[in-house]
This record gives sequence, C-alpha cells and structure tokens, in this order.
Amino acid sequence: MKKQIKVKEPIRLRTKKLSNGNESLYLDIYTDGKRDYEFLKLYIIQERTKEDKEKNAQTLKLANAIKSKRIVELQNEEHGFKTNSIKSKANFINYIDSFVENLPKDTKGYNGYICTMQGLKYHLSKYKGENITFKDIDRKFLAGFTEYLKAAKVSTKAVKESDRTLAQGTQWNYFNKLNLLLNKAEREEIIPFNPVDRLEKGERPQRADPRCTFLVLDEVKKLADTPFRMDKLKRAFLFACLCGLRISDVRSLQWSSFQQDSKGNTIAKLTQKKTKSILYLPISPEALKQLPQKENNVDLVFGKLPDNSYIDKLLKIWAKDAGITKNLTFHVSRHTFATLSITYGAELYTVSKLLGHADIKTTQIYADVINEKKRNAVNSIPSIID
Repeated sequence: MKKQIKVKEPIRLRTKKLSNGNESLYLDIYTDGKRDYEFLKLYIIQERTKEDKEKNAQTLKLANAIKSKRIVELQNEEHGFKTNSIKSKANFINYIDSFVENLPKDTKGYNGYICTMQGLKYHLSKYKGENITFKDIDRKFLAGFTEYLKAAKVSTKAVKESDRTLAQGTQWNYFNKLNLLLNKAEREEIIPFNPVDRLEKGERPQRADPRCTFLVLDEVKKLADTPFRMDKLKRAFLFACLCGLRISDVRSLQWSSFQQDSKGNTIAKLTQKKTKSILYLPISPEALKQLPQKENNVDLVFGKLPDNSYIDKLLKIWAKDAGITKNLTFHVSRHTFATLSITYGAELYTVSKLLGHADIKTTQIYADVINEKKRNAVNSIPSIID
C-alpha cells in the first residue's frame, strides 16, 4: 500500500468577520517564510433565505477558483516561469491592506504610519477607483496623482470634506509612502522598476517648507496686543504658539488632561488625534496664561471652535489688523512654536519630542530655516572696506 503524502497548501482561503455580520473572503499566502494576504472583495452574507444560501455557494466557488489560479501562478514561478506579467496585474489597494496588516506594532511611529497609509489608500481610490493594478501605475499615473493631490479635499472622521485642500506636507507624505510601497514591490520583483524614479522634480509633491509660514516673537506679541472678535480662538492660537499642539489636539484638549508633577509643574497628557500616540507635554507659565477661565461642567478647554476653513478666514482678518502680511492659518502656530524653541536654544531632539514627530528629519526642516536666518543676518552686515 502506497503511503499518501500530504502537501501543505501555500495558499488558504480564509474569512474575516465584519461589523455588519457578513464575512470577507481573503487568501492567506505563505511562501519563503513570509505571509501575505489578498483580499478578494467577495463576501459571505448572512443566510436568511434559500437565495442567500445559493449566492454564498457561488461566491465560495468563485473564491476557490481564484485560489486555484493563484496556486498555479505560484508553482509556475517556483519552476522558473516568468510571472511578472501576472504579478503586475495584482491589485495595489490590496497590497496596501497587506502591508498595513503585516506592519509590526513596534515600528517607530506605528499609529501615524497606519494613518498615512489609510489616507493614501483613500485618495488613490478617489483618484482612480479601487481596481488599480501595479501595471496601471506608470509615470503618467503618478504625475496625475500629484495634480490630484493639489486639489484634493481634506476628509477624515474629525473633519468632513469641505473646501479645505490637503496641506503641502500632507501631499508629500502620501506620495512618500506610495514611493515606499513601490520600492518594496520592486524588491519583491512584482514590478521591474519603480516608476517614481522616472519623474521630473515638478511631477511629484515637494516637502513642505515652513520658512514663510511661521511668526517671529515680535509678531506673536503684536497678535497678543491686537483685539480679536473671538477670545477663545485667540487664546487657542496663542496657546498653540507656546506649546506646538495641532488644531485637532487643541479642539479635544480637556481640563482633565492637565496634571502636576512632583515639582508643581503643569503637564498635559493627551492622545494625539493624528498619530493616536500619547504625548506628555510640559506647559509653560506663559502658555498657561492663555487658558480661558474654566466653566462649570465643561471639560473642553477652548469649547467648541468653528470649522477650520472659518477659523482661517478669521485669522487672516486678525493678522491684517495686527499689521502682519504673512498668510496666517492655525497650523502656523505649530511652526511658530518649533522655530521659536530652536531660536532660543532648545535642542532639535527635544523639540521633536515636544511636537510628537515620529522622525527627527521632520523637525530638521525648522533647524535648517533657523540656520538660513543666521546666515542671512551675517551676510547683511555691510562692507567695512571701501
């Protein structure tokens, strides 16, 4: 009697329970010691009727057919057949899902990373739909995506889609993560080369430069001395200039967030809206002066502030009244805190931690700005030799 040899399948069909009670079908692919996933966009629905049962049977049949096809493709690759053309037809949105699923939770800046990847996935889908393949992503696709990002509207759970477009830094961040994914795909031989490398400088978003979007100390003082129609918004902006919080974190700041350390200093403990990471932020006596008077039974420090687009309109009026010509937005307060801190001697690493940056390279931009200001100051001295 011949002994049967059991072969472990490299690809298995699995299900993921959804909040609506249905189940999402996906392939669990394990090759060369690495696990990958392919979400099939097929769903097993709750069976309430005979038709539901028949529909589920057809869905499973289709899913198993896809699974069998993937196994054949995998075996062809193992035996030396070229499969780049097959790989290039893989769904890129699914590739993002797989990357997020496999990203180690101890990755530096994990929550911010996940947030950016989800934003990239959202905007790619808005740009070209959910059926984007690697083959679709060429130079023309990428240049078009750059143009799309310039006009794309902000859309998060906290901020409904409005007239406010993505910040330049956000555009750069999304494109940077797209480049990272394509580099990974090139290493995995899914694509022969990364098409980002073929782009001209103007065809991809550039890193945001804060050199024209921060206030010097005299300008902050001018704003503080200039009357403003909305006292809590004025205090919120000046508070952010002195501690570097994003507007999303200023909105959610609660009186219960403030704590006293053993020396009597004030610290704010909060979960950053953007990165979901916890930040312990020392609050200076000057920043404390900007806090409004606490109201009974109200925990939000600055109450309910207007939407971002209206805030920016009010800030422009305030800046004009103060004689400031710079384009004032709430995010300028964060840039202001960074540049003021570095100007007055704070170490780059410390400022990076205070801002909640996952990568110190992000903070380095502000140091470069300060160094350029110093160089310009030195070069402005007139000649002493006739």
